[in-house]
Amino acid sequence: MSLNKKYLNKGNALLVTPIVVLFSMMIILSLGMFFVNAIKPFILYEKLNDISNKYMFVIERFGYLTLNEKNNLEKELKNSGFDLENISIEYPENQKSYGEVLEFLITYKYNLKFPNLIDNLIFNNDKVIDIVVKKHSFSKV
Repeated sequence: MSLNKKYLNKGNALLVTPIVVLFSMMIILSLGMFFVNAIKPFILYEKLNDISNKYMFVIERFGYLTLNEKNNLEKELKNSGFDLENISIEYPENQKSYGEVLEFLITYKYNLKFPNLIDNLIFNNDKVIDIVVKKHSFSKV
């Protein structure tokens, strides 16, 4: 009888160890995906901020955003990986005189996805957030 207990305990350890390792790997993978998805909006914000800084200088120089520069802005946003359907751009369309306030706003609707081990099959963990970059300056024309 004691001989069977000895083998029974070893068998349990052999069965439980792969399950614990697999469960641990799933948790680590889920946490990794969570952190990557949580950081992505900050990366997108920085990309939008860099692009908006570049075009804010153009707006300051001309007093507005020319049609040619607007097309270049849209091409640059598309080449940076943004979906143009989810972007709205507000900019001065008419030339402003020297010293007038210039406002430039880019809003990107981003579908934020959070993985969840338990509810993933039942509930949708997607949430749409707005990533907004707003710039103010003065016309230099």
